[in-house]
Amino acid sequence: MPPIRGRIVLAAMAVIAALASPAAAQGDKPQYGGTLTVAFSSDTKTLDPTFSINFSERQPLYLIYNTLLALKPDFSVAPELAERWEILDNGQRVVLHLRKGVKFHDGTDFNAAAVKFNLDRRMDEKLNSPQRGQLKDIIDSVEVTDPYTATLKLKGASPSLLGMLAQREGFMVSPAAAEKYGKDLATNPVGTGPFIFKEWVPGNRLVVEKNPAYWEKGKPYLDRIVFSEITTTAVAIQRLLTGEADYASALSPIDVRQIENRKGIRLDPSAVGRWYALQWQVDKPPFNNLKLRQAIAHSIDRKRIVDIVMSGRAAISNGPTPAALWWADPALKPYDYDPAKAKALLAEAGHPNGIELSLATPQIALLQQVNQLVQEQLKPAGIAVKLDPVAQSDWYPRVVQLAINFTPMRWSHRPDPDGLMTLLFHSKGAGNSTRYSNPEVDSLIDRARAVTDQGERQKLYRKAQEIIMQDLPYVPLFFSLEFAAMRDDVKNHVWVADEIPRLRDLWKAKP
Repeated sequence: MPPIRGRIVLAAMAVIAALASPAAAQGDKPQYGGTLTVAFSSDTKTLDPTFSINFSERQPLYLIYNTLLALKPDFSVAPELAERWEILDNGQRVVLHLRKGVKFHDGTDFNAAAVKFNLDRRMDEKLNSPQRGQLKDIIDSVEVTDPYTATLKLKGASPSLLGMLAQREGFMVSPAAAEKYGKDLATNPVGTGPFIFKEWVPGNRLVVEKNPAYWEKGKPYLDRIVFSEITTTAVAIQRLLTGEADYASALSPIDVRQIENRKGIRLDPSAVGRWYALQWQVDKPPFNNLKLRQAIAHSIDRKRIVDIVMSGRAAISNGPTPAALWWADPALKPYDYDPAKAKALLAEAGHPNGIELSLATPQIALLQQVNQLVQEQLKPAGIAVKLDPVAQSDWYPRVVQLAINFTPMRWSHRPDPDGLMTLLFHSKGAGNSTRYSNPEVDSLIDRARAVTDQGERQKLYRKAQEIIMQDLPYVPLFFSLEFAAMRDDVKNHVWVADEIPRLRDLWKAKP
């Protein structure tokens, strides 16, 4: 039998293959009508995708809006608002041929002018969209070639662009609504998607209703989706058991133990798993000391963490990329659990008598468990950790604002390595909240994002990951196994490898 890491990788690859197959769609004939109630642990701040940064926001965003392109379960790119595309001039020009007859929810037309408006809006320096940096580095200009053809002139070939247009960067908002509402588009979203925004009561519920004029014939199937906000995954489990909720996601193996094999509830494991790690700001004391970072890395017993918080059902991580993705580096050396070495490194770091640290602890059950174990494991080396509670809704925004230094973090994967590599590890990365900066890594990432040969890109990204893990802006922990849980009458659930549930094609079987 292969070791546990190998078994998890093989299982992940099998799940990806299954998700890409028609069988995953649970091929019964779809039925129309009904309300889906989602138990939703939300940190939602905005429904304007141009300014979205929080993970949970994307569940409703994928219902209200369409993207220019779509991600298939295996991370390949498919048509959506752009029905086809051409890559010309050695990759320096991307021509998007758009669907005709698509309307925004306010009745205005989706067309090439809307594409230009949306991409220009994201790249507008005055608006300071969190997506600006990555797009501005790639796109030189957007031109309206004709009413239903948009041409993107690039600064150089960009293998990552198509995948970006299938994610947050590709959501299309109504230009008329953006002009009308301004900043208030955050609470008055208008897209082309299968569901129309109805209401949002922060801390209580978010409601979307069927778009009767949706461009994709025969869809959606549901009449309404209600996101019912919860504070813990335990509440989600309880509501599933009582029938108050039909669906919940981002559940760990620990969360689902009481509903595994429970009649009336079905579990669907995720394809790849999010990356969990500890992070800090490497340019601020005390974490600007590599020896201290190494001491912490060697204090962590990742196997014990996985055994306790994931019931052993997760892959230990030596870097940011799971083995199932082509840019993973299997040669990355782990930071072995070695308390004696950790204590010696702490002394070399200038703290022979120990050090006290504060670890931000978001109100997310799994991360609270991780932090409690980290606190316990760092103590023998002489590192006393105080756990500082942080509201879930404030946690990631405060990390981005550099108001939190030492914290656990989790990241979903992107269809192209440039997604996370630039975001997290490039000096100019929009999500580089560790303040990590290494000119050699910047050069490797810049070269890799401009190369089209996958073998060459793999070499460059692997070298970058090797250097990053030596520099330790993050201590890698594990790649999670997460579940969606749903009542048996919920059909057609399909994961995408980025771990974000796509609920638009779900339907409910009638008794």
